[in-house]
Amino acid sequence: MLYKLNSFLRWIEKNRFFILAVLLLAVVRIQVSFLNYLDFRYDKIAVVNAKVVNQYKKKNKNYYVLKLKNKSLSFYTTSRDDLKNLLNENVTLNIITNKVAFFDYLFTFYAPSFNLRLNPLNPLEYYIEKQHKTSEMSNLFKALFLGESLEYETRQKLSTLGISHLVALSGLHLGFVSVFIYFVLLPFYSFFHKRHPYRNRYADLGILILVLEFAYLYVTSFPPSLLRAYVLEIVVFLYAFYLSDPFKLKVLGSVLVFSFILFGFKVFSLGFFLSMAGVYYIYLYFRHVKMSLLSTLFLSFYMFGAMFVISHVFFGNFNLYQLFSPFANIAFSVFYPLEAFLHLIGLGGVFDTWIEKYLSFGEEFKTVVFPHWALFFYIFLSLWAFFSKRLFYGINLISLAGIIYAIGV
Repeated sequence: MLYKLNSFLRWIEKNRFFILAVLLLAVVRIQVSFLNYLDFRYDKIAVVNAKVVNQYKKKNKNYYVLKLKNKSLSFYTTSRDDLKNLLNENVTLNIITNKVAFFDYLFTFYAPSFNLRLNPLNPLEYYIEKQHKTSEMSNLFKALFLGESLEYETRQKLSTLGISHLVALSGLHLGFVSVFIYFVLLPFYSFFHKRHPYRNRYADLGILILVLEFAYLYVTSFPPSLLRAYVLEIVVFLYAFYLSDPFKLKVLGSVLVFSFILFGFKVFSLGFFLSMAGVYYIYLYFRHVKMSLLSTLFLSFYMFGAMFVISHVFFGNFNLYQLFSPFANIAFSVFYPLEAFLHLIGLGGVFDTWIEKYLSFGEEFKTVVFPHWALFFYIFLSLWAFFSKRLFYGINLISLAGIIYAIGV
């Protein structure tokens, strides 16, 4: 124990300037957030443009509760008007800000509002919407491509089938976007590269891709899972550029730090936690399993088991069709680019009937929820498994036991 403490102290001494720089940047990030907060509260009434991400009528009450988000705010308000379904609609409203505390401003707050107005539909949203005959399908694909919120019934079906992560924008989707941008830019860059052959093709294209991806994040209002994936992509790009191994814990640590510095308290969300956990288990897998075509194909089955305990602490839906989600993960690598292409040419609704049929398998489910102490215990073992191959196999056995328990309940 004393040896480990001395090693930790030596690590702090070796990286003291980096640690100090991170702390100073974190302080600056908090100060910037506080200045934005003061500006937000200055006039006591703020005009806000935001998207409705949830709407429901309060039980035994005569008013609606709305949850709204934009690129900097997440808040609740209420309305006594007889509202239509505003989910994913862009609205403008006046909110009263004088009672919003700084801590609540950083995360999610409630504010009274008035003068709610519906904004015109985004042209891109309209283009996707008109390709589908049902609201469920248009909502599903707007969530898939633009990061919109899913309707409750669809969200339940996806959770039951174990494929919610495929629809929530994440690193998987950003990877497809990166490949698409790369092949679009490659012919133009090849023309440039012939005249400037000394340039590093991969570095130049990598920087251009990251710039264009940031624009994509801006359009989708920086969803936490996509935000994590983007920062991870930047960090891995820098490590690869300097020929360093990106499969290290300090890479994930750097992602956490820089995500906070760049995007503030958006990192403190369930979506960000789940996406970071997913990446960690991929790191853990390739630390103990030799990378090959077979191990890469098996990754989907491993990830289903690795995330099973964690996901069933927060989401309890389960039926036997959930066991087939690893196959859906593999098929998604073909489905996503194919659907993107079909939507580009205006034929996005071709497979809607088959998708609706698949989603119908998630209509019936039972509830399997693990206690929070199991989450902490499992995460502790998972972190320690980074240094122990035996414990790596041990947490896989725990996951398998959890799946067998869910089947038997």
